[in-house]
Amino acid sequence: MMRKVLFAHQSTIPHYRIPFYEALELLRPEDWRFDVVFDLAEQENPQFFSEPIDIEEFNFPLLNVNTLSIQFRGKKIAYQTFWRRAAGYDLIIAENAVNNLAYPLCQVHQVRGIKYAYWGHGRDHSVDQMSLAKKTSERLKLMLAKQADGFFAYTPRVKRYLEGEGLSPTRIFAVNNTIDINEQRRLFERWRPERPSIRQKFDLQGKKTLLFVGRFTPNKRIDFLLKGFSILQKWDPAHHLLLVGSGGEVYNPGDYANVTYLGPIVEPDRLARFYTASDLFAFPGSVGLGPLQALCYDLPIVTIDSNVQMPEIDYLNHNNSIILPASTTPEAYASTIFELFDDQEKLRALKSSIWPSIQHLTIEQMALNFIHGINTILAT
Repeated sequence: MMRKVLFAHQSTIPHYRIPFYEALELLRPEDWRFDVVFDLAEQENPQFFSEPIDIEEFNFPLLNVNTLSIQFRGKKIAYQTFWRRAAGYDLIIAENAVNNLAYPLCQVHQVRGIKYAYWGHGRDHSVDQMSLAKKTSERLKLMLAKQADGFFAYTPRVKRYLEGEGLSPTRIFAVNNTIDINEQRRLFERWRPERPSIRQKFDLQGKKTLLFVGRFTPNKRIDFLLKGFSILQKWDPAHHLLLVGSGGEVYNPGDYANVTYLGPIVEPDRLARFYTASDLFAFPGSVGLGPLQALCYDLPIVTIDSNVQMPEIDYLNHNNSIILPASTTPEAYASTIFELFDDQEKLRALKSSIWPSIQHLTIEQMALNFIHGINTILAT
């Protein structure tokens, strides 16, 4: 008998998540199928991610829903209309979050024998000092996770955290959250021979080019990056900073010398050219998946460790990054970059060890990790 699995994750489908669902559809066993919750209105009027998405690109099945949302104390609270239909599945996998009310409500289906699992970070890594309301939300998330039949942890760091909070290790599956690194590497190989002409086109000849790609949210520490870069370019005006991502207008990057703000870019070929043209990836805030994409282009990461780092910092080490202490100042950050450019032998050695350090983080392996967890949960 064919069993059915439902994915309800991140309230929509970000462009970087499409390859995962495609890999899962390609590799899943024949005895179960899956659907992914998606509101078709997100194409015309995106509520969660500003980057454009096109369902024509999706090679996996969808469960169309409607989304209702309100603002409450500055936070978006959503409800998506799939609670009743979720009862027709054998396993529901939802985001480890309570800001979409459909997620915790769907867990009620466990009383009917439907399996329920969470996928995510285990806790909110973006907040160091939590308010009472935030602490309550985090306790609720942990309580729900303990009652679930399984938890798909972004990285081994999340798995260790959950084990420490009392979840059974046999119910936690570390999936190594990733992007399609092999596709990114193919784009790099395609554009690498064109690097001189790309740099000429964007007036980067002879410049020491830093790149930032990500959403301009507070945890990315854009203000810190701009302060550090202002110091750096005063020491050597040959440095140039490229900023890519949505929301950068509020930081007025045009007020800074040798800074170019390019806005959001999701077209793979176009974005690949900026990665290829750059020398270093400057990312002082919470890393997420952005630095992993940079590593596919042999770009060393210069970041800062802190209490609010995302689990994907597990992927960064001395073979591919420079990870500075939480006490690092903008001047110390600038000094690190200045010294790295000044030591070309060290920079070349670092670049040569980057790709081998991440080759295991394929989208196919992430899908296989999920398949193992799904099969385990369905078998219990």
